Amino acid sequence: MGDPQYRKVYIQKALRLMRHMFTMNINKTMEQSPEEKQIIEVTAKSLFEKMFFSEYTNGGINPYFNYFYSDSAASHSNYAGLNNRLVLMFLTFLGPYFLTDNDFYIYFTVLLENYVENICDQALTCALFSENISECNSPESFAHQFTEARLDTETALLIGLTAMASAAFDCMNSGLEWPETLETLLQTYLPYELSCIINFNMAKLCSTCPVLPAMYSVDGMQEFTNSILGIKPAPSPALSSESLNTLTDYSRDSGSEASGEELHADRQNQSTAIHEQSDLVAQLQRPLASQSAMEGMDAVGGASGETKRCSICCGAMTEMMTFENCEHAGFCEICAERITHEQSGCPFCRIKSKSYKKVIDTSFH
Repeated sequence: MGDPQYRKVYIQKALRLMRHMFTMNINKTMEQSPEEKQIIEVTAKSLFEKMFFSEYTNGGINPYFNYFYSDSAASHSNYAGLNNRLVLMFLTFLGPYFLTDNDFYIYFTVLLENYVENICDQALTCALFSENISECNSPESFAHQFTEARLDTETALLIGLTAMASAAFDCMNSGLEWPETLETLLQTYLPYELSCIINFNMAKLCSTCPVLPAMYSVDGMQEFTNSILGIKPAPSPALSSESLNTLTDYSRDSGSEASGEELHADRQNQSTAIHEQSDLVAQLQRPLASQSAMEGMDAVGGASGETKRCSICCGAMTEMMTFENCEHAGFCEICAERITHEQSGCPFCRIKSKSYKKVIDTSFH
């Protein structure tokens, strides 16, 4: 509440307190015997499964049932009885104890998508964003819109807790040291995909909101975070923009052997997986008008009459494909076939699909 500058002070204090809570939890856990750690893991998993994998609760339908499955998450994302903040807390504080690396990433991807879509939808419905949203030309201006709409606290919670959960996961599963300050934590574990998700959902829900390539970059997320939190997360050399030109495959076998350094490198690449999508975003010539795959494909392709190119291989497309589960599209048949065959996941959201289909787009003909 109150003046935005005062809110930044309170936001920082709250996040530092949460980091302190994590510090105590992790230190206490690491002191336990293997048998006691096993009990903690089983307990955390039991609480989590009761929340998200029980169809009924308290004599009624559980709105959180299968929240993290792509086919049901979408149908539950705007359910009246669903609180995404509660999902964030459960996933943040329980997930690091028992989730595999692959599930941890997938669950957070689903949560961030649902959470951002929900707050953007509510803000637009209540006309909380200003009329000059079409003039947003930088991550800082996007952050200003969120601050003016009083969404800065909620966004800060997403940034901070997602980063803390990732750090906790690495400490418990890879033996890495817990960051000593909030600043050092954000330097390594900032959820770089969040600014991409925010811009995509804003453009999808609001016809006047621009698609801003800077929101899909490492520097863009740092600028957005600094404007929301008042903390500038300077990355380590390993996270420089020049070194982040490949998209990490997070669908690897969770049972494979990996050193702490390898897992740490994966986590850094995971946080910046959106870097390779910058070329695709630069091709978006107009905002997305709706959630439908058809309208989304028009936006990816640009103006009618232009050569439409695959967002993966950049080759010219005669036909456009969409994945069955997430409905993201903009891919040629060769790339769609390869991704579904290798089960490497959609390059936008990492959700896996077993099949794809052709989009009937009259602008091709």
